[in-house]
Parts: sequence; structure tokens; C-alpha cells
Amino acid sequence: MLIWILQTGEPLQSDRQDVRPMRAINLSNALVAAGHDVVLWSSDFYHQEKRHRFGENRSIRLSDSFEIRLLKSPGYKRNIGLGRLVDHAFLAYNLRNWLLSENEVPDVAFIGYPPIEAAAILSSWLRQRNVPFLLDVKDQWPSIFIEAIPPSLRILGRALLSPYFYLAKRTMRDASGFSTMSIGFQNWARSFSGESNVFDSVFPLTTVHSFVEKSDLDSALLWWERKGVVKNKSCKICFIGSLSQAFDFKPIFLAAKKSLESNDDVQYIICGDGEEAAKLHIMFGNLPNVIMPGWVNRSQAVALFIMSTCAIAPYKNIPNFNSNIPNKILDYLSFGLPILCPLKGDVESLLSIHKAGFPPYNHLSLYQQILVIKNDNELIEEMSLNAKNLFDNQFSFEKVYGNLVRHLEKLCSIKR
Repeated sequence: MLIWILQTGEPLQSDRQDVRPMRAINLSNALVAAGHDVVLWSSDFYHQEKRHRFGENRSIRLSDSFEIRLLKSPGYKRNIGLGRLVDHAFLAYNLRNWLLSENEVPDVAFIGYPPIEAAAILSSWLRQRNVPFLLDVKDQWPSIFIEAIPPSLRILGRALLSPYFYLAKRTMRDASGFSTMSIGFQNWARSFSGESNVFDSVFPLTTVHSFVEKSDLDSALLWWERKGVVKNKSCKICFIGSLSQAFDFKPIFLAAKKSLESNDDVQYIICGDGEEAAKLHIMFGNLPNVIMPGWVNRSQAVALFIMSTCAIAPYKNIPNFNSNIPNKILDYLSFGLPILCPLKGDVESLLSIHKAGFPPYNHLSLYQQILVIKNDNELIEEMSLNAKNLFDNQFSFEKVYGNLVRHLEKLCSIKR
């Protein structure tokens, strides 16, 4: 089959070798391995690094079976803001122009949502040609926009954003089915659109378990030692991710401060870069028990996971995350790391049922949970084993993406 994927805002195979594989890389690799031809449409703007790859529309053929098509857009500096909406509008415009001269028609397609505009353009093009497609819903756009508006202005905000609501609902109604990360997200997509399909299914945002050569791992451990993080029995709480507005680091600051005042043998290692980095370096600057090395590569991330006692995922408690199982949760589970997370909803249920983490924390309870982690080795060992078993049984790459490939193959058999 010829399968098209539209997925923006993620690393691609044409980027450097040590990028973290996400939906675009994982699905396209799985489809090619299954013998299919794949065209991956994405943005020339590299979301994670806030830079342009080439500054133009470009086609990159990596093999006889795999082509990447990059769409030019102006880019943006902040994840949330008018600049990103402008970028997505240009992205959709350039996609539309490219499709005007496109004669090749795929057998089936997989559309990442958001961005709303590009998803709407491609879904309309596919519908006119009777091509079935899955809509991969990963964020509650545009509803999440309304949550960011002060309550007194939400009626006006809803009116101004009505074109986005129209495009989003039309795209969802055109889809042959929804692909979502969790049941909670599937329920949201069905409620928002008023549609449900037999092809709706859940495919978590898991990834291939990272394998690192021993020499690379040894180098990474030496790198961490120079940062003051050593493989020993001290308690280590780690975070690896984008330092963005999606997270609330204030409870971690309060817990780390209390750990320092109590002379606890606990290190907090916060890795990553992003729009909140400067603010967080100021917040944690006077706490020697907090290590902030910036961005880390895959070998350094794996080394840190191996050394860590527990991982923390400080997401803000908003519907976009409460009804979700973010990929960070699965990354931590894959290394058998018990999880600290404030989220209620799907993540809370998952960790509670499988005893792979702690109850949702708040500003007051996080430090108490860290004291338990520091002092109860048997509990941590049990949670660690549960976390690894949970990942292997429900979220392994082979299981999730094998099912997704077969799902797309079945979807190809239907015609509108």
C-alpha cells in the first residue's frame, strides 16, 4: 500500500541521529518494515529546536519506500501564542498549494491532529478522492484555547475562535476513525465531534525502547559524574522533557528546598530546554541539590534513568492532560521508574491500578511522597517491577505499532 502520514511538530528521520522518536518516526518506520510505501508530510520548521530545517518546501527521499515532504512556514518562538497560529495557517496554505499539483493518491492516510488547519486541508483533499484516513487526536484543540482565556472573556473568545471549531469538527466528521492515546481522549473526540466510528481505537504514544552501546553509556555516566550526579545509593528524582508552560515546577521547588533544609540525601535532576528555561534556572539557582544540565542526548537520558530512583511528570491539571496518557509517562514506565505525577484522571487510574506510582501530589504532599521514596526501598522495588511489567504488557512498541499497522491495513479495505 501507499500510505500518507501528516505529522508536524516532531523530530524526523532526516534530523540528527540522536533525536527522540515520536509518532512520525515510529509509525513510518513500522509501515516501511511491514512492506508499505510511505510519504511523510511534515513542517520545515523544527518545533523542538525552534528553527527551520531548510527554509523552503523540500522533498527528501530516504529510500525507495520512504519519502519526507517538508512544508515551509514562518515558525514561532513560543508554543502558546499568536505566532504559532500564524505558522499553522501558512503551513496549511503551502500544503494546499502542493496538493493542487499532486497526481498520486494514497490508499490510506494517517493525519496528526493538531494542527487544525493542515489537518482540515488534507482531510478535505482525501475525502474528495474517497481515501479513508485515521485522525490521530493528540491535543484538545481548539477547546484548550478557551481554557487559556480569562472566564469573563470566554464568550467573546469562543466567537473569535469559531472558525477553528468549525474546521476541527468538520475534519473529525470526515475521518474514517479516531486514533487516540487513551480512552479519555477518545471520549473527548467523540463528544466534541458528535461522531463515533467502528475504526476508532487507542494507540498510546509509546516508542522503541532505547538501546545504548556500552561505550556510549560509559561516556554518559562520566558526563553525569562531572555534573555531580553519580551512580550510588542516594535518592534521585529525574525529569527529562521540554521546559514549557505545560508543566508546574513550583511543587518540585518547594520539595527540593525542604529536602535541602532537612539535609536529606535527595537529588533533583531536571533536564531539558524551552521557553521556561531561564525562569526555572532562576527559581532553582540557589538549590545545590537541584541539577539542571539543559538538553541531554539519548545516551545521557538512558544513563540518568538507570541511576534514578523515581521519575516526576509535573503536568498541569487541565483536561488536555487529565484525559490523556502522555508519552513521558510511558518513557518512565519503560525503564521501570515509579512515577510521581499530579494528574488526576487516566494517569492516576493507570498508576493506581498497577501500583506503578504514587497518588496525585500537590504543593504540600510531594515532599512527603519523596520521603517515602527515600526510606522505603521495598516499596520502590515493587513499584519498579510493576512499572516495567505494565509497559511490557500494554505499551511495548511491537504491540502498539503492530496493531496500528494492521489497523491501517484494514482501513484500506473500505471505500466511502
